[in-house]
Amino acid sequence: MGHDQRFKEFLQLFLRDFLKLFYPEVEERLDFETLELIDKELFTDFPEGSPREADVVAKLRNREGSPEIVLIHVEIQSRSERDFEVRMFGYYAMLWLRYQLPIFPIVVYLRGGKKGLTTEEYRTALFGREILRFRYMAIEMAPLDAEVYREGGGPVGAALSALMAQPKASDPVERRFSMMKQVAESELAALPKFLLVHIIAVYFELTAEDMQRYRRLVSRKEYRKVQEVELTWADKLIEQGRQEGAEKGREEGREEGRRVGLIEGKRGTLLRLLTAKFGPLPEATSSRVEALDSLDELDSCFERALKATSLAEVGLES
Repeated sequence: MGHDQRFKEFLQLFLRDFLKLFYPEVEERLDFETLELIDKELFTDFPEGSPREADVVAKLRNREGSPEIVLIHVEIQSRSERDFEVRMFGYYAMLWLRYQLPIFPIVVYLRGGKKGLTTEEYRTALFGREILRFRYMAIEMAPLDAEVYREGGGPVGAALSALMAQPKASDPVERRFSMMKQVAESELAALPKFLLVHIIAVYFELTAEDMQRYRRLVSRKEYRKVQEVELTWADKLIEQGRQEGAEKGREEGREEGRRVGLIEGKRGTLLRLLTAKFGPLPEATSSRVEALDSLDELDSCFERALKATSLAEVGLES
């Protein structure tokens, strides 16, 4: 599952917390008891002819009267793209035509950027006169101050700080541990915790050496809750790999295809698990995983990876 898709799931579950962090004046005005997520809002009338699906569209009541009902539209981008403002205007226009409700549009850039919280716009002019000026909110995660959100944003702010600018003088192991600890000790249910842990694990990368230090730190008895959320996250990755492999096998439509699909799914999930736990993998380790063609052997590697505190303990040396 792609990073953008996982972040979309995060927004669907934590939309209120997200707005409270970045647009608190908007969050205060909305009645989240009336929240209705509009699933799979598909548009087929973009100029290039290809269908596009809006990432997150939510309908809510306004606590303060007019307008009575509003739409919140959020798009998730890995980085800024050329002519993206045209696409945002297209979404806005088609959402308005479909629902005829006021819309609060936001784009979230997971990587890159220099401004942090800002606005972007799409303008058109004709015969020397401005015809249209469309503005939307933009959040560039990378330049934001991680300390501010980690210390004052609760478990959601702590997780999102993984995408933000980190203090240069601080220890990356301590920073990752602080994020994970806030999530682990929160009152959130298992699924919300999983999504937050996934964001931290994917976007806050450690070197192999730092990852070993991190594993030694969280293996201490007093940090049992941190160990538990990481194991739960790893278990879900394994289950996701099984599902992806089964789906690939169904597409193949043969017994051998199902077996190959399961193996490929488990390989991919094992690589993600190892990278999340131990940082960037040596090429030899990646090649060794790609060469595994036994379901039993892959399952054994998973078991060792879950318990290992270093890459060497997984036993994937050539």
